[in-house]
Amino acid sequence: MKYPLAVVCAFLAAVLTASLSPYVKVLGVAPDFVLIFAACWAMVRGQSEAMVVVPMAGLLRDLTTSDPLGLSVLALSPIVLLASLREFRPVESDFLPALAVVAAASLAYSILGMAVLTATGDAVPWGTALLWLTVPSLIVNPLFAVLLYPPIRWLSPRPRPASFGIGSAVQL
Repeated sequence: MKYPLAVVCAFLAAVLTASLSPYVKVLGVAPDFVLIFAACWAMVRGQSEAMVVVPMAGLLRDLTTSDPLGLSVLALSPIVLLASLREFRPVESDFLPALAVVAAASLAYSILGMAVLTATGDAVPWGTALLWLTVPSLIVNPLFAVLLYPPIRWLSPRPRPASFGIGSAVQL
């Protein structure tokens, strides 16, 4: 049930990103709902699920944009590595690390995306793009992650405490 739900959520995030981008601008940039979804899913569900869900979300994003196919898969891939922060538990909650991962993933996505576009022969004004697109996205995407993180957390299964047997009063 976890992967069909992820496909539906990633598809909705890709459609939202493609359809709302011209209309929803904060600080001059549109939120990247696919990146936010992938980062929040990776932080809530763990690195093993992120290895499947992040590339799938990137592919769905590529199918809804005019970017080269595979660009989003490559640019979202650092999220899988960043999801390892979940295991270190720098704070008790996963929420603040999730916001940090969204911000770091926004930076990585921008840099990798510009590098791929430059490698394919597109003229990318690096200084302008970093200043007017990357820096605001470091603020905007975590702000919108505040809206997407709670539903993803709510849809996530809770770990059950281990016990000695059915009906046992002693729990490990």
